[in-house]
Amino acid sequence: MATGLTRPLARSLKGRMFSAAAQPEARASTSTDSEPKCYIKKLNNGMLVGTIETPSPLTRLAVVANAGSRFESAENLGVSHFLRQAARLRTENLSQVGITRSSLQLGSDVTCMGTRENIFYKSNVTRNCVGTMVEILQELTTRQVFKPWEVSDLQTSPDALPLDLAVFKTQPFLHCVELLHSAAFRDTLGRSLYAPDHMLGKYNPAQITQYVKSNFSTGRLALVGVGICHEELEELASGFEPYASAGSPIEKAFYHSGELRHNTGGDLSYVAVAYGGPSQADKDLLPAEILKHVLGVGPHIKYSLGTATSQLAKAVSQSTDHPFAVSSLTANYSDGGLFGFTAVAPVSQAEKVVRAAANQLKTVLSNGVSDADVNRAKTQLKAEMCMQFENPDILLNWLGEQTLYSDQILTPDEIYKLVDNVTTADVNAVAKKISSSKPSMAATGNTGNVPYLDRIFS
Repeated sequence: MATGLTRPLARSLKGRMFSAAAQPEARASTSTDSEPKCYIKKLNNGMLVGTIETPSPLTRLAVVANAGSRFESAENLGVSHFLRQAARLRTENLSQVGITRSSLQLGSDVTCMGTRENIFYKSNVTRNCVGTMVEILQELTTRQVFKPWEVSDLQTSPDALPLDLAVFKTQPFLHCVELLHSAAFRDTLGRSLYAPDHMLGKYNPAQITQYVKSNFSTGRLALVGVGICHEELEELASGFEPYASAGSPIEKAFYHSGELRHNTGGDLSYVAVAYGGPSQADKDLLPAEILKHVLGVGPHIKYSLGTATSQLAKAVSQSTDHPFAVSSLTANYSDGGLFGFTAVAPVSQAEKVVRAAANQLKTVLSNGVSDADVNRAKTQLKAEMCMQFENPDILLNWLGEQTLYSDQILTPDEIYKLVDNVTTADVNAVAKKISSSKPSMAATGNTGNVPYLDRIFS
Protein backbone atom coordinates (compact mmCIF):
# COMPACT_ATOMS: atom_id res chain seq x y z
CA MET A 1 0.00 0.00 0.00
CA ALA A 2 0.93 3.63 0.05
CA THR A 3 3.90 4.39 2.30
CA GLY A 4 4.19 7.85 3.80
CA LEU A 5 2.20 10.22 1.68
CA THR A 6 2.08 8.15 -1.49
CA ARG A 7 3.72 5.23 -3.17
CA PRO A 8 7.49 5.57 -3.48
CA LEU A 9 8.42 7.79 -6.39
CA ALA A 10 10.74 5.22 -7.87
CA ARG A 11 7.69 2.98 -8.35
CA SER A 12 5.46 5.71 -9.71
CA LEU A 13 7.86 6.70 -12.49
CA LYS A 14 7.60 3.35 -14.26
CA GLY A 15 4.69 4.38 -16.43
CA ARG A 16 6.40 7.40 -17.97
CA MET A 17 5.39 7.29 -21.65
CA PHE A 18 5.35 3.49 -21.73
CA SER A 19 3.04 1.33 -23.83
CA ALA A 20 0.93 -1.31 -22.12
CA ALA A 21 2.29 -4.30 -24.03
CA ALA A 22 5.43 -6.25 -23.23
CA GLN A 23 8.21 -6.77 -25.75
CA PRO A 24 8.02 -10.04 -27.69
CA GLU A 25 11.80 -10.46 -27.35
CA ALA A 26 14.16 -9.73 -24.48
CA ARG A 27 16.16 -6.58 -24.96
CA ALA A 28 18.73 -4.79 -22.86
CA SER A 29 18.24 -1.21 -21.79
CA THR A 30 20.44 1.50 -23.29
CA SER A 31 22.30 2.00 -20.04
CA THR A 32 26.05 2.31 -19.76
CA ASP A 33 28.26 -0.68 -19.04
CA SER A 34 28.62 0.39 -15.42
CA GLU A 35 24.89 0.06 -14.83
CA PRO A 36 23.02 -3.21 -14.21
CA LYS A 37 21.50 -4.79 -17.31
CA CYS A 38 17.71 -4.74 -17.50
CA TYR A 39 15.42 -7.04 -19.49
CA ILE A 40 11.70 -7.57 -20.08
CA LYS A 41 10.14 -10.43 -22.02
CA LYS A 42 6.71 -12.00 -22.52
CA LEU A 43 6.75 -15.80 -22.68
CA ASN A 44 4.53 -18.13 -24.70
CA ASN A 45 2.69 -19.24 -21.56
CA GLY A 46 1.52 -15.66 -20.94
CA MET A 47 4.00 -14.91 -18.14
CA LEU A 48 5.92 -11.65 -18.12
CA VAL A 49 9.55 -11.73 -16.98
CA GLY A 50 11.63 -8.77 -15.82
CA THR A 51 15.19 -8.79 -14.49
CA ILE A 52 17.87 -6.42 -13.31
CA GLU A 53 21.19 -8.27 -13.42
CA THR A 54 23.52 -7.29 -10.58
CA PRO A 55 26.52 -9.08 -9.00
CA SER A 56 24.77 -9.32 -5.64
CA PRO A 57 25.04 -12.74 -3.92
CA LEU A 58 21.42 -12.28 -2.81
CA THR A 59 18.57 -12.55 -5.30
CA ARG A 60 15.32 -10.68 -4.72
CA LEU A 61 12.30 -12.30 -6.35
CA ALA A 62 8.66 -11.33 -6.75
CA VAL A 63 5.58 -12.64 -8.47
CA VAL A 64 3.38 -9.64 -9.25
CA ALA A 65 -0.32 -10.04 -10.01
CA ASN A 66 -2.40 -7.23 -11.49
CA ALA A 67 -5.10 -7.97 -8.90
CA GLY A 68 -5.28 -5.01 -6.51
CA SER A 69 -8.33 -3.61 -4.77
CA ARG A 70 -9.44 -1.56 -7.79
CA PHE A 71 -10.60 -4.78 -9.48
CA GLU A 72 -13.00 -5.73 -6.68
CA SER A 73 -16.77 -5.39 -6.85
CA ALA A 74 -19.46 -4.65 -4.29
CA GLU A 75 -19.97 -8.41 -3.83
CA ASN A 76 -16.32 -9.24 -3.01
CA LEU A 77 -15.16 -5.94 -1.50
CA GLY A 78 -11.89 -6.45 0.36
CA VAL A 79 -11.01 -9.77 -1.29
CA SER A 80 -7.54 -8.50 -2.28
CA HIS A 81 -6.87 -7.84 1.43
CA PHE A 82 -7.95 -11.42 2.14
CA LEU A 83 -5.53 -12.70 -0.51
CA ARG A 84 -2.63 -10.87 1.12
CA GLN A 85 -3.36 -12.80 4.29
CA ALA A 86 -4.02 -16.03 2.36
CA ALA A 87 -0.35 -16.25 1.34
CA ARG A 88 0.05 -18.34 4.51
CA LEU A 89 -2.51 -20.96 3.42
CA ARG A 90 -1.82 -24.39 1.95
CA THR A 91 -1.54 -24.93 -1.81
CA GLU A 92 -1.97 -27.98 -4.02
CA ASN A 93 1.44 -29.40 -3.11
CA LEU A 94 2.51 -27.54 0.05
CA SER A 95 0.95 -27.35 3.50
CA GLN A 96 1.23 -24.29 5.72
CA VAL A 97 4.00 -26.03 7.67
CA GLY A 98 5.69 -27.03 4.41
CA ILE A 99 5.80 -23.46 3.15
CA THR A 100 7.27 -22.20 6.40
CA ARG A 101 9.79 -25.02 6.80
CA SER A 102 10.95 -24.85 3.16
CA SER A 103 11.51 -21.11 3.41
CA LEU A 104 13.44 -21.44 6.65
CA GLN A 105 15.62 -24.21 5.24
CA LEU A 106 16.56 -21.88 2.38
CA GLY A 107 17.36 -19.08 4.81
CA SER A 108 14.69 -17.09 3.04
CA ASP A 109 11.37 -15.40 3.69
CA VAL A 110 8.04 -14.92 1.93
CA THR A 111 6.06 -11.70 2.22
CA CYS A 112 2.94 -10.41 0.54
CA MET A 113 1.93 -6.76 0.10
CA GLY A 114 -0.54 -4.96 -2.09
CA THR A 115 -1.41 -1.67 -3.75
CA ARG A 116 -4.61 -0.54 -5.38
CA GLU A 117 -3.48 -2.17 -8.63
CA ASN A 118 -1.14 -5.05 -7.79
CA ILE A 119 -0.38 -7.79 -5.27
CA PHE A 120 3.30 -8.67 -4.69
CA TYR A 121 4.57 -12.04 -3.43
CA LYS A 122 8.22 -11.44 -2.55
CA SER A 123 11.25 -13.30 -1.27
CA ASN A 124 14.99 -12.83 -0.71
CA VAL A 125 17.19 -15.86 -1.27
CA THR A 126 20.79 -16.77 -2.12
CA ARG A 127 21.49 -17.38 -5.80
CA ASN A 128 21.96 -21.14 -5.43
CA CYS A 129 18.43 -21.52 -3.99
CA VAL A 130 16.51 -19.45 -6.52
CA GLY A 131 14.90 -22.43 -8.26
CA THR A 132 13.37 -23.83 -5.07
CA MET A 133 12.06 -20.44 -3.98
CA VAL A 134 10.45 -19.81 -7.38
CA GLU A 135 8.63 -23.12 -7.00
CA ILE A 136 7.20 -21.90 -3.67
CA LEU A 137 6.11 -18.60 -5.22
CA GLN A 138 4.54 -20.53 -8.08
CA GLU A 139 2.52 -22.59 -5.61
CA LEU A 140 1.31 -19.44 -3.82
CA THR A 141 0.16 -17.68 -6.99
CA THR A 142 -1.08 -20.33 -9.42
CA ARG A 143 -1.91 -23.38 -7.30
CA GLN A 144 -3.98 -21.98 -4.45
CA VAL A 145 -6.43 -24.25 -2.65
CA PHE A 146 -8.95 -22.39 -0.53
CA LYS A 147 -10.30 -24.90 1.98
CA PRO A 148 -13.55 -23.77 3.66
CA TRP A 149 -12.22 -24.14 7.21
CA GLU A 150 -9.03 -22.23 6.38
CA VAL A 151 -10.99 -19.43 4.72
CA SER A 152 -13.21 -19.21 7.80
CA ASP A 153 -10.27 -19.24 10.22
CA LEU A 154 -8.53 -16.43 8.35
CA GLN A 155 -11.57 -14.20 8.88
CA THR A 156 -11.97 -14.96 12.58
CA SER A 157 -8.46 -15.66 13.88
CA PRO A 158 -7.20 -12.74 16.03
CA ASP A 159 -3.81 -12.79 14.25
CA ALA A 160 -5.22 -12.61 10.70
CA LEU A 161 -7.68 -10.19 9.08
CA PRO A 162 -9.08 -8.89 12.41
CA LEU A 163 -5.55 -7.93 13.50
CA ASP A 164 -4.90 -6.04 10.26
CA LEU A 165 -8.13 -4.08 10.68
CA ALA A 166 -7.44 -3.38 14.35
CA VAL A 167 -4.01 -1.94 13.49
CA PHE A 168 -5.48 0.07 10.62
CA LYS A 169 -7.99 1.70 12.98
CA THR A 170 -5.12 2.99 15.11
CA GLN A 171 -3.62 4.81 12.08
CA PRO A 172 -5.80 7.90 11.46
CA PHE A 173 -3.46 9.22 8.77
CA LEU A 174 -3.80 6.03 6.70
CA HIS A 175 -7.56 6.15 7.24
CA CYS A 176 -7.58 9.73 5.96
CA VAL A 177 -5.73 8.79 2.76
CA GLU A 178 -8.12 5.88 2.19
CA LEU A 179 -11.10 8.22 2.59
CA LEU A 180 -9.52 10.70 0.16
CA HIS A 181 -9.29 8.04 -2.54
CA SER A 182 -12.89 7.02 -1.92
CA ALA A 183 -14.10 10.61 -2.13
CA ALA A 184 -12.08 11.33 -5.27
CA PHE A 185 -12.65 8.16 -7.31
CA ARG A 186 -15.72 6.54 -5.64
CA ASP A 187 -15.15 3.09 -7.19
CA THR A 188 -12.08 1.56 -8.93
CA LEU A 189 -9.16 3.46 -7.33
CA GLY A 190 -11.52 4.55 -4.57
CA ARG A 191 -11.81 1.02 -3.21
CA SER A 192 -9.89 0.62 0.02
CA LEU A 193 -6.83 -1.53 0.55
CA TYR A 194 -8.55 -2.91 3.64
CA ALA A 195 -11.56 -5.19 3.91
CA PRO A 196 -14.63 -3.56 5.52
CA ASP A 197 -15.78 -4.97 8.85
CA HIS A 198 -19.10 -6.11 7.45
CA MET A 199 -17.37 -8.46 4.99
CA LEU A 200 -15.59 -10.51 7.66
CA GLY A 201 -17.14 -13.97 7.67
CA LYS A 202 -18.65 -13.53 4.21
CA TYR A 203 -15.76 -14.56 1.98
CA ASN A 204 -16.09 -18.09 0.62
CA PRO A 205 -13.82 -20.37 -1.44
CA ALA A 206 -15.84 -20.08 -4.65
CA GLN A 207 -15.84 -16.28 -4.51
CA ILE A 208 -12.10 -16.08 -3.84
CA THR A 209 -11.23 -18.66 -6.51
CA GLN A 210 -13.22 -16.74 -9.10
CA TYR A 211 -11.34 -13.53 -8.29
CA VAL A 212 -7.98 -15.31 -8.51
CA LYS A 213 -8.78 -16.94 -11.85
CA SER A 214 -9.89 -13.60 -13.28
CA ASN A 215 -6.85 -11.62 -12.17
CA PHE A 216 -3.94 -14.06 -11.79
CA SER A 217 -4.18 -14.76 -15.50
CA THR A 218 -2.08 -14.57 -18.65
CA GLY A 219 -0.73 -11.10 -19.29
CA ARG A 220 -1.47 -10.07 -15.70
CA LEU A 221 1.16 -12.14 -13.88
CA ALA A 222 4.88 -11.35 -13.85
CA LEU A 223 7.96 -13.01 -12.37
CA VAL A 224 10.69 -10.47 -11.65
CA GLY A 225 14.12 -10.64 -10.05
CA VAL A 226 16.99 -8.41 -9.02
CA GLY A 227 20.42 -10.04 -8.90
CA ILE A 228 19.76 -12.95 -11.25
CA CYS A 229 20.58 -13.91 -14.82
CA HIS A 230 17.68 -13.20 -17.17
CA GLU A 231 17.98 -16.53 -18.98
CA GLU A 232 17.72 -18.42 -15.68
CA LEU A 233 14.63 -16.51 -14.55
CA GLU A 234 13.05 -16.91 -17.97
CA GLU A 235 13.51 -20.68 -17.80
CA LEU A 236 11.94 -20.78 -14.32
CA ALA A 237 9.00 -18.64 -15.46
CA SER A 238 8.30 -20.98 -18.35
CA GLY A 239 7.13 -23.55 -15.80
CA PHE A 240 4.28 -21.34 -14.57
CA GLU A 241 0.71 -22.06 -15.62
CA PRO A 242 -1.25 -18.82 -15.18
CA TYR A 243 -5.02 -18.98 -15.50
CA ALA A 244 -6.51 -18.31 -18.91
CA SER A 245 -7.41 -14.67 -19.42
CA ALA A 246 -11.11 -13.92 -19.01
CA GLY A 247 -10.84 -11.19 -21.64
CA SER A 248 -13.16 -8.82 -19.79
CA PRO A 249 -12.30 -5.10 -20.11
CA ILE A 250 -10.74 -3.32 -17.13
CA GLU A 251 -12.98 -0.64 -15.67
CA LYS A 252 -11.35 2.76 -16.18
CA ALA A 253 -10.90 5.05 -13.19
CA PHE A 254 -12.44 8.54 -13.27
CA TYR A 255 -11.78 11.44 -10.94
CA HIS A 256 -15.11 12.72 -9.57
CA SER A 257 -14.36 14.99 -6.57
CA GLY A 258 -16.08 14.64 -3.22
CA GLU A 259 -15.77 14.93 0.53
CA LEU A 260 -15.71 12.33 3.31
CA ARG A 261 -15.01 12.68 7.02
CA HIS A 262 -14.98 10.28 9.95
CA ASN A 263 -14.90 11.76 13.42
CA THR A 264 -13.03 9.40 15.73
CA GLY A 265 -12.28 11.97 18.41
CA GLY A 266 -8.93 12.66 20.01
CA ASP A 267 -6.69 15.71 20.24
CA LEU A 268 -5.60 15.89 16.60
CA SER A 269 -7.25 16.48 13.23
CA TYR A 270 -6.02 14.75 10.07
CA VAL A 271 -6.95 16.33 6.74
CA ALA A 272 -6.14 15.57 3.10
CA VAL A 273 -7.12 17.83 0.19
CA ALA A 274 -6.39 16.95 -3.43
CA TYR A 275 -7.19 17.76 -7.05
CA GLY A 276 -7.13 15.32 -9.93
CA GLY A 277 -3.50 14.56 -10.87
CA PRO A 278 -1.65 12.91 -13.75
CA SER A 279 -1.53 9.16 -14.30
CA GLN A 280 1.71 7.19 -14.44
CA ALA A 281 1.68 7.18 -18.24
CA ASP A 282 0.94 10.92 -18.50
CA LYS A 283 3.66 13.24 -19.81
CA ASP A 284 2.72 15.56 -16.94
CA LEU A 285 3.92 13.10 -14.30
CA LEU A 286 7.44 14.49 -13.81
CA PRO A 287 6.42 18.18 -13.90
CA ALA A 288 3.81 17.36 -11.23
CA GLU A 289 6.45 15.65 -9.07
CA ILE A 290 8.67 18.72 -9.38
CA LEU A 291 5.72 20.91 -8.41
CA LYS A 292 5.18 18.69 -5.37
CA HIS A 293 8.73 19.39 -4.20
CA VAL A 294 8.23 23.12 -4.74
CA LEU A 295 5.29 22.96 -2.33
CA GLY A 296 7.29 20.84 0.10
CA VAL A 297 7.34 17.18 1.07
CA GLY A 298 7.76 17.58 4.81
CA PRO A 299 10.82 18.43 6.91
CA HIS A 300 14.22 17.05 5.95
CA ILE A 301 15.59 17.68 9.46
CA LYS A 302 14.13 15.75 12.37
CA TYR A 303 11.72 17.73 14.58
CA SER A 304 11.83 20.78 12.30
CA LEU A 305 8.79 22.27 10.55
CA GLY A 306 10.48 22.30 7.15
CA THR A 307 9.83 26.00 6.54
CA ALA A 308 13.22 26.52 4.87
CA THR A 309 12.16 24.96 1.55
CA SER A 310 8.44 24.19 1.89
CA GLN A 311 6.01 26.82 0.67
CA LEU A 312 3.16 25.03 2.42
CA ALA A 313 5.00 24.98 5.75
CA LYS A 314 5.94 28.67 5.43
CA ALA A 315 2.33 29.66 4.85
CA VAL A 316 0.99 27.55 7.72
CA SER A 317 3.66 28.74 10.17
CA GLN A 318 2.40 32.29 9.71
CA SER A 319 -1.11 31.29 10.75
CA THR A 320 -0.38 29.43 14.01
CA ASP A 321 2.22 29.14 16.76
CA HIS A 322 1.18 25.58 17.61
CA PRO A 323 2.85 22.39 16.32
CA PHE A 324 1.63 21.09 12.97
CA ALA A 325 2.68 18.85 10.09
CA VAL A 326 1.95 19.61 6.45
CA SER A 327 3.22 18.09 3.22
CA SER A 328 2.29 17.92 -0.43
CA LEU A 329 0.69 14.70 -1.68
CA THR A 330 0.78 12.83 -4.97
CA ALA A 331 -0.66 9.42 -5.80
CA ASN A 332 -0.24 8.16 -9.36
CA TYR A 333 -1.81 5.09 -10.95
CA SER A 334 -2.09 3.61 -14.43
CA ASP A 335 -5.10 5.73 -15.40
CA GLY A 336 -5.52 8.41 -12.72
CA GLY A 337 -3.89 10.34 -9.93
CA LEU A 338 -4.17 12.84 -7.09
CA PHE A 339 -2.29 16.05 -6.32
CA GLY A 340 -2.72 18.00 -3.10
CA PHE A 341 -1.58 18.11 0.51
CA THR A 342 -2.04 16.47 3.91
CA ALA A 343 -2.09 18.26 7.25
CA VAL A 344 -2.12 17.28 10.92
CA ALA A 345 -2.82 19.80 13.68
CA PRO A 346 -4.34 20.16 17.15
CA VAL A 347 -8.12 20.39 17.04
CA SER A 348 -8.12 24.06 18.05
CA GLN A 349 -5.80 24.96 15.15
CA ALA A 350 -7.23 22.69 12.48
CA GLU A 351 -9.21 25.38 10.67
CA LYS A 352 -6.28 27.82 10.56
CA VAL A 353 -3.83 25.18 9.33
CA VAL A 354 -6.12 23.74 6.65
CA ARG A 355 -7.16 27.15 5.33
CA ALA A 356 -3.57 28.40 5.17
CA ALA A 357 -2.34 25.27 3.35
CA ALA A 358 -5.29 25.24 0.95
CA ASN A 359 -4.89 28.91 0.06
CA GLN A 360 -1.15 28.48 -0.54
CA LEU A 361 -1.83 25.48 -2.76
CA LYS A 362 -4.37 27.45 -4.75
CA THR A 363 -1.98 30.41 -5.06
CA VAL A 364 0.87 28.26 -6.40
CA LEU A 365 -1.40 26.46 -8.87
CA SER A 366 -2.85 29.76 -10.11
CA ASN A 367 0.26 31.98 -10.18
CA GLY A 368 2.90 29.42 -11.09
CA VAL A 369 6.47 29.01 -9.83
CA SER A 370 9.83 30.59 -10.60
CA ASP A 371 12.93 29.18 -12.30
CA ALA A 372 14.74 29.14 -8.96
CA ASP A 373 11.93 27.12 -7.36
CA VAL A 374 11.97 24.61 -10.21
CA ASN A 375 15.75 24.17 -10.19
CA ARG A 376 15.81 23.53 -6.45
CA ALA A 377 12.87 21.10 -6.72
CA LYS A 378 14.62 19.18 -9.50
CA THR A 379 17.65 18.66 -7.30
CA GLN A 380 15.48 17.51 -4.41
CA LEU A 381 13.56 15.14 -6.66
CA LYS A 382 16.69 13.53 -8.09
CA ALA A 383 18.18 13.17 -4.61
CA GLU A 384 14.99 11.46 -3.42
CA MET A 385 15.06 9.07 -6.36
CA CYS A 386 18.74 8.23 -5.78
CA MET A 387 18.06 7.34 -2.16
CA GLN A 388 14.97 5.30 -3.01
CA PHE A 389 16.77 3.32 -5.70
CA GLU A 390 19.21 2.22 -2.99
CA ASN A 391 16.35 0.40 -1.26
CA PRO A 392 16.19 -3.11 -2.81
CA ASP A 393 12.55 -3.56 -1.85
CA ILE A 394 11.52 -0.37 -3.66
CA LEU A 395 13.65 -1.40 -6.63
CA LEU A 396 11.90 -4.78 -6.80
CA ASN A 397 8.44 -3.17 -6.68
CA TRP A 398 9.47 -0.70 -9.36
CA LEU A 399 10.72 -3.52 -11.60
CA GLY A 400 7.52 -5.50 -11.09
CA GLU A 401 5.25 -2.64 -12.12
CA GLN A 402 7.37 -1.77 -15.16
CA THR A 403 7.27 -5.40 -16.27
CA LEU A 404 3.48 -5.47 -16.09
CA TYR A 405 2.80 -2.15 -17.80
CA SER A 406 5.69 -1.29 -20.09
CA ASP A 407 7.92 -2.57 -22.87
CA GLN A 408 11.29 -1.52 -21.45
CA ILE A 409 12.91 -0.47 -18.19
CA LEU A 410 14.16 3.06 -17.71
CA THR A 411 17.56 3.24 -16.06
CA PRO A 412 18.18 5.79 -13.29
CA ASP A 413 20.33 7.91 -15.62
CA GLU A 414 17.51 8.06 -18.16
CA ILE A 415 15.08 9.19 -15.46
CA TYR A 416 17.44 11.90 -14.24
CA LYS A 417 17.76 13.20 -17.81
CA LEU A 418 13.97 13.35 -18.10
CA VAL A 419 13.85 15.41 -14.91
CA ASP A 420 16.54 17.77 -16.23
CA ASN A 421 14.57 18.30 -19.44
CA VAL A 422 11.46 19.57 -17.61
CA THR A 423 11.13 23.37 -17.93
CA THR A 424 9.47 25.95 -15.73
CA ALA A 425 6.85 26.38 -18.45
CA ASP A 426 6.07 22.65 -18.23
CA VAL A 427 5.59 22.87 -14.46
CA ASN A 428 3.35 25.93 -14.68
CA ALA A 429 1.28 24.34 -17.43
CA VAL A 430 0.68 21.29 -15.26
CA ALA A 431 -0.22 23.54 -12.32
CA LYS A 432 -2.90 25.24 -14.41
CA LYS A 433 -4.22 21.88 -15.57
CA ILE A 434 -4.44 20.52 -12.04
CA SER A 435 -6.23 23.63 -10.77
CA SER A 436 -8.91 23.22 -13.44
CA SER A 437 -10.29 20.14 -11.64
CA LYS A 438 -12.50 20.24 -8.59
CA PRO A 439 -10.89 19.50 -5.20
CA SER A 440 -11.63 16.53 -2.96
CA MET A 441 -11.24 16.31 0.80
CA ALA A 442 -11.08 13.76 3.61
CA ALA A 443 -10.80 14.25 7.37
CA THR A 444 -10.35 11.88 10.30
CA GLY A 445 -9.44 12.17 13.96
CA ASN A 446 -11.33 14.97 15.69
CA THR A 447 -13.10 16.75 12.82
CA GLY A 448 -15.07 19.16 15.00
CA ASN A 449 -13.03 22.19 13.95
CA VAL A 450 -12.20 21.11 10.40
CA PRO A 451 -13.87 23.38 7.80
CA TYR A 452 -15.97 21.78 5.08
CA LEU A 453 -14.65 21.65 1.55
CA ASP A 454 -16.91 24.38 0.19
CA ARG A 455 -15.58 26.80 2.81
CA ILE A 456 -11.86 26.00 2.79
CA PHE A 457 -10.94 28.31 -0.08
CA SER A 458 -13.31 31.12 0.90
